[in-house]
Amino acid sequence: MRTRPQSVDKAFTLIELLVVIAIIAVLIGLLLPAVMKVRAAAARIQCGNHLKQLGLAMQMHHDTYQVFPSNGGWDGRERILSTNGQLFIPESIEFNNPTPHPWGVGQPHLLPFQQTGSWAYEVLPFVEQRNIYEMRSWTNPVSLYICPSRRVPMAQTPPAYDQYGSYVGGGWSWGKSDYAANALVCPARPVCLTMAQFTDGLSNTILVGEKAMDPKNYQTGTWFWDEPFFLGGAGGTERSQPIVLRDAPGIRFQFNWGSAHFSGSQFVFADGSVHLLAYATPSPTLYALMTPNGGEVTPDF
Repeated sequence: MRTRPQSVDKAFTLIELLVVIAIIAVLIGLLLPAVMKVRAAAARIQCGNHLKQLGLAMQMHHDTYQVFPSNGGWDGRERILSTNGQLFIPESIEFNNPTPHPWGVGQPHLLPFQQTGSWAYEVLPFVEQRNIYEMRSWTNPVSLYICPSRRVPMAQTPPAYDQYGSYVGGGWSWGKSDYAANALVCPARPVCLTMAQFTDGLSNTILVGEKAMDPKNYQTGTWFWDEPFFLGGAGGTERSQPIVLRDAPGIRFQFNWGSAHFSGSQFVFADGSVHLLAYATPSPTLYALMTPNGGEVTPDF
């Protein structure tokens, strides 16, 4: 009687298994940088679209009021309610400058010359956020104001103090902005500029751009040069220096432009066009692009 030979199950040897794992690791190592580059490019494109919409909102504001918005500022009287029902003034005190800095808070229906809130508050009706504007909902983040390469839209409660200073936020969480206005175009209230004052040309003048930040401050809630977009007169919603920096620990982000992108920071100009300016952009070139009426001969950028 003939018996059927028993089948032998085949399996990977240890060496074969190690070879397969090594091949998979090599493939992952090759694909991961490509995936990261695609993600970074997509985030940069989305960020550019945010700026495009902000530029359009600024133009619509001008069409409505015949001026661009200012960056607001405290009027010497305004107070708002804290979470416990007490009236207070939002303010910061920097450790290297003990003078308190009171901030204005956006108020609906004020004329541009009177507006206490920042430019970012003033254009809310033109970016389909009229309800936040009317209800003064400073606890609501606006995704349009956040660069996806940097952080997620999330209202943040300021700490009582941190390494930079102390803050009075009334117990509220506040929406932030990764975009700052050109301080030479949107100065503090009551100054508002008209397009006629842009004698250097709309296509040669920056309206809004990405602001420099230290990555450790993305989600801490600090108000040090990252005050909420509802607050007027603050450095968190404007930049004034002609320097572009890539986000990194320890950078001097105060006053300066910057981003988390690989090659540069994006800006929307007064004609509505969006441009990426490299981190190596010379300061004289950037300053010429910031002045609306400086009379400079602007080189290619």
